[in-house]
Amino acid sequence: MFLPITVVTVAFGNPDIVREWVRKWSSVGAACLIVDNGNLLPRGISGDATVLSFTGNSGFGGGINRAVQEADTPVVLITNPDTLPENRESLEVLFNYHACGKLTGALTIDSAGNEVHSTGVWPDKNWIRSQIFKSAESLWRRDQMDWLQGSLIMIHKEDFLNLGGFSSRYPLYFEDVDICSRAREKGLTVDFCRGSRFIHNEGSGADRATATRLSCFHWGLLQFFRDHDSANADAVRKMIIAKCIFRFAVYAIIDPEAARGYYRALRSVLSGVAPKLPGALNG
Repeated sequence: MFLPITVVTVAFGNPDIVREWVRKWSSVGAACLIVDNGNLLPRGISGDATVLSFTGNSGFGGGINRAVQEADTPVVLITNPDTLPENRESLEVLFNYHACGKLTGALTIDSAGNEVHSTGVWPDKNWIRSQIFKSAESLWRRDQMDWLQGSLIMIHKEDFLNLGGFSSRYPLYFEDVDICSRAREKGLTVDFCRGSRFIHNEGSGADRATATRLSCFHWGLLQFFRDHDSANADAVRKMIIAKCIFRFAVYAIIDPEAARGYYRALRSVLSGVAPKLPGALNG
């Protein structure tokens, strides 16, 4: 028996992961909809899912926007291609907990049963300053949910469309933080259901693409401040520039791919032009 939910995701590579995503979600009674952002999904991958064919790589947010537009159920569940249901009960519990006017997340674990934190606190100027010369402390918090990670968000289609979906200003990172901020500003609730569990084998659903990820992360971070904390945006921009220069120098020899990422981030922040996402992986 199918539930009135469409589970949506964006695929960019790794067809085997997408096949498993389809198998797991369809087995718990959800309609499945995939946006192919890499032109890499074999024609036979659809099975119990609808695949929206490649029209260009619009990033995670852009792909999800396209998927939600095509969903024909009142509720959608936004996921990564490496996010899976533990069982049907998990999906039912989340669905029964969720309500119109909410963005709802749930407990995620890795394949070994360890919790993968999927909520966090807003980034601030001190957090960015702390990471110029050392690794950043995680924004994720177990019991604080300023925002929900885009790997698992349930929302009514009507609410999503009224928010305008994910912003096109975020190619790959911070689109989830941004939409939660905008939702709160419009009076929607950001909520979390610890009574349902899902599996998130983080990072297995797409090419690691370190340079692309680093450049998009820093661009998205700056964009978030421009959109939601403009008073600190100029200071944040200077900190990001300092961080990228320092990290480029450190990684130039020991990790050229990371160095390219920091260079691309620096170039984007200085020019005001968003990083370019890779195109088709096939053809």
